[in-house]
Amino acid sequence: MKHRKCWSKSIGERGARVRLYEDRAGGPLSRSVYVNGKEKRKSLGHRDKELAIRQAYELLHSLLSNQQALDQETLTIGMAAQLYLESPQHLSKKPLTQRCDKRELERVVAFLGASRDVASLSESDVRRFTMARRQGDPNLKYVAPGKPVRDRTIEMDLVTLMTALNWAARERNSTGRRLLKENPLMGIRLPKEKNPERPVMSHDVYLKLLEVAPRVHSLLPLALIVAEGTGRRISAWRNLVWDDVDFEAKTIHWRAEHDKKGYEQVVVMSDAVRDALAAQQKAQAAIGKAAVFPSPKDPTKPCNRHLFDDWLRRAYRLAKIVPQRRGMWHSIRRKWATERKGHPVKDVAAAGGWRTEEVLTTSYQQADAETIKNVVLHPTHRIVSG
Repeated sequence: MKHRKCWSKSIGERGARVRLYEDRAGGPLSRSVYVNGKEKRKSLGHRDKELAIRQAYELLHSLLSNQQALDQETLTIGMAAQLYLESPQHLSKKPLTQRCDKRELERVVAFLGASRDVASLSESDVRRFTMARRQGDPNLKYVAPGKPVRDRTIEMDLVTLMTALNWAARERNSTGRRLLKENPLMGIRLPKEKNPERPVMSHDVYLKLLEVAPRVHSLLPLALIVAEGTGRRISAWRNLVWDDVDFEAKTIHWRAEHDKKGYEQVVVMSDAVRDALAAQQKAQAAIGKAAVFPSPKDPTKPCNRHLFDDWLRRAYRLAKIVPQRRGMWHSIRRKWATERKGHPVKDVAAAGGWRTEEVLTTSYQQADAETIKNVVLHPTHRIVSG
């Protein structure tokens, strides 16, 4: 019986070549290319040979443009982005953050032109991208055609580009020369949200949700109490294990791997949080590495955040409350921060897991009528002459 021969095809010539091939007859196509003397292989994820050949020519064009840029001691946008994605600075980020950065960079780079010289970037390019993103330009990668987005979303795309360019301006190649003399977009204003939506959950709404929570799921009351009592992000508290909770010392160990900024802390917990956790541990009869919030489908894993979102929406419906726009779990974190405005900002930031006071005061602590009234009616000191 004859074995079918695996298909392969090379595009380009020695020194600049892309090889397309099958690992096994009838299997998905892959490509191989040498970059800086190292072979890089990648599955294309499809069987379309014509598409693979087009993709190979596009990649070859990009490689040739980058090589020409290197020869001329310049840097293309595509090369800057790729080098940044392979850098320790990027690879030290959490996997989810890496994936988000990659998508954002791919979107901006494809719009601006991968083979374009970085030094040619200007404020006009930022404005062009901003307008295209606002309009939901169908030519942009990873966007819903015609769907507008907020300026905050556009800013995130451009901040990722700025991060890559700033990195390139600091990084040196093997000869000691900086990859980029300077970031050409330095000092250019990025789009900012004029009226950002940062809803804060009121205490009476919290109490109403807590009242109906047992009718949704047995874990929801604990989730609300821990979220409201600690002010932590959902990614932090939903990943707690029982080893993180010290009932004797009345502290919670917040681990770096589940913190957005990689911040590790041991922080005291309130009596309400301690009592709720103690009751849950007794009901679970669990210790050690067991999840505090076990998944209903797989108790060895923590509960999925989307399930928590679904439970919270059901609680809103049972309580007959219309939730604020964008007013899910993060609105409880803002509640926690806003209710502690009377304490020193530095201490509130440390207790709630914020790395900087600026983020706490600009994005989380919100002005409220009672505090504004006290500011107007009760000055803290008088200025006298002499």
